[in-house]
Order: sequence, then C-alpha cells, then structure tokens
Amino acid sequence: MTKLVESQGEGSNSSLINHVDNALDMYFQIHEKVNARNEEIQKSYKNNIIVNFNDIEELHLKTMQSIFSLNPARSAIGIRIAISHNEGDVEKFNSFESFKKHNKTSPNPTASINMVYTFTLYDAESNNFENYKILNQIRSRVVELKQLENEAPAFISKAIISSMVTITARIVVEYTDYVKARHFTAMFDEWIKGCDENKMSGVMQWLKLFSHHITHFGQILTFAMLGFFTVLALSDEFFDKISSVKFLVAYASVFMVLGGVVKYFLRKLELAIDGYLAISYLDLNKGDSKLKLEYENRNKRSILDGVLGVIGVVVIGFFTNGAYDIIKWFIVN
Repeated sequence: MTKLVESQGEGSNSSLINHVDNALDMYFQIHEKVNARNEEIQKSYKNNIIVNFNDIEELHLKTMQSIFSLNPARSAIGIRIAISHNEGDVEKFNSFESFKKHNKTSPNPTASINMVYTFTLYDAESNNFENYKILNQIRSRVVELKQLENEAPAFISKAIISSMVTITARIVVEYTDYVKARHFTAMFDEWIKGCDENKMSGVMQWLKLFSHHITHFGQILTFAMLGFFTVLALSDEFFDKISSVKFLVAYASVFMVLGGVVKYFLRKLELAIDGYLAISYLDLNKGDSKLKLEYENRNKRSILDGVLGVIGVVVIGFFTNGAYDIIKWFIVN
C-alpha cells in the first residue's frame, strides 16, 4: 500500500510564524494594558466634619451612582472597605452590606475608613478599556491626635499637639479619562459640604494665630505698667539713704515675684487657647462616643483655664498700680 505524504511549501511556515507573532503582540498589548499606571488626581480636606454611619452610607450611594452613570459592566465593579482602629486592628469587608454588620459596640475608636472602588469602562470609539480606582478616605482627627499624644515625648505639651490641624478626608482617583475623574471629586466635594461640621469661632481662630506671643509680650507689658505706675507715685520726702536701699530691695523682689506669677497666668491662657480644639471625628461605635466626650470635656477645661488666666492677669494689672504704696507701707511700718 502506497502512503502519500503531502509536502508543505514555504508559505505554510510563514503562516505559522505570522500566527505566533500575532499571538505575542496580543500578549504584550494585554500585559502593557494591565500593568500600565493610570493618571491620578487627589484632593484633601481639613474641615472639622462629624461623620456617622448615615453619612458613610450616603457617600457610598453617591459613589455608586456616579459609577453607574458611566455605564460600566456591573460584574466589573469591585468594592473594598477597611476600618482602622486606634489599637492598630483593621476590619476589611468586600461589600457595603457586610460593612453594615460590623461591631458597633467596639470600645476601640475608629481611626479611619477607606472605601475603595475599582471598575472598568469600554470606550467604543477607541476600542479600548479604561480602568478606574476611587479611594474615599475619612479620618478621625481626635483619634489621630490621641495617638500622637500617646507616642509623643513627655516634654511636648498636649495643648501643642491639639493645636495641630490634620487631614480629615481625602479622595484619590486613578483614571484614564480626566473629565470622568473630575466627576468623582465634584461628588466628594458635595458630600463634604453636606456633613455636619464643628465650627470654631472667628475670635478663637484669630487668637490661635498669636497665642505663642501672649506670654512674652504679656510679661513686657506687665513690667512696663509696674515701672510706669511706680514712677508716677514716687515722692521726694520718702527717700533718705536707708529708705532708698530698702525700697530698691523690695522693688526688685516684687519685680521678680510679679514676673513669675504673671508668666504662670499668661502661660495658662496661652495653653488654653492652643488646647481648644474644634473636634472632628467618626461616630460609629461606643469607643468613638467616649473619645468625643473626652475631647469635649477638654475644651470645657480649656475655656475655664483661659478665664482663670485672664482674671489672674487683670488682678496683677491692678496690683501694679498700687505696688509703690504697698512697698512704701511695708518699709515705713
């Protein structure tokens, strides 16, 4: 039996090579597309927002509405929610429904929430896929400051730490199309404006700008008043040699003591201003409520310390007016 073998010409080898080349080109194109880094836009906020669960749910719904408006494939939308606590533990959820079931009785305050959304769009005009990643981050300022206080050296005052203004919210968008990315930052802006906010009075904001000068210039003013009123009250008949020496010793002592006392009250006033905080926090569990109450009580103490500082400075101011008469009475008697 004769066996026929069909020989293949050079054209068939060329076809095979072309097929392999096309497959490699497609592989490299896919690899390049998957590993390509998107452009990024981000915006941070320092507003003193107060965020509860309803606000978080509203942000989630707004984000999903913005995503759906771009007509992505629903199966291509990924959601990842992570809650960080001040003790370092992190809870992660793959859906908002799972997040709604998280432990609301936890004693550990919520440090931050990261809400990550990933999705892909198909652009029919360019015949390309567009990848997007949205990060909505909300931070608790009181938790962040509490952690800083626990980690800071002992010589750093809590009032100084409390005066720090930290970021409370942030959105990061990795995008292919800038116009579509701006849609999400505008949505986040609108959400921030809708949150409850703890406003600080204009007077307190102004005082915070100059609080670090209060002790220094307050002492200078006190000494100037002491010298001015003493010079006005001087009389020639009082000063013989012995009385002059006694007066100088007494006046120097009053000068030193008064300087120390006024510095104490001025420093108390300065720390009270620096320590007052327009609190911003997440209110999601019992730990958040306790920490919020702690900082509210701190603010009340700051107000009380400020009032005591002002009263002390005023009393010393009146004392400088009569310092000469007091010293004179002490020397004579």
